[in-house]
Amino acid sequence: MIVSPTVFFFAPLFFALVAVFAGWLYYFLRQRAPAAPRRSRIYRCAGCGHVYADHRDRPLCRCLKCGAMNEALRR
Repeated sequence: MIVSPTVFFFAPLFFALVAVFAGWLYYFLRQRAPAAPRRSRIYRCAGCGHVYADHRDRPLCRCLKCGAMNEALRR
């Protein structure tokens, strides 16, 4: 079986382009996937009444206005 020199040039080029396209498609679709929403805790300050949310998973959080430590109302 005799293979022409043209096939030796275009076959690897074709497979390389297919691999680049597949990589681009994978990363393009991966970026479009929505991120999972983060659950935040809601706090109400006992001292000043300020209501705020925090994404960290802590039982107590410091008030942004007066600095008092408060427990979460809901998760």
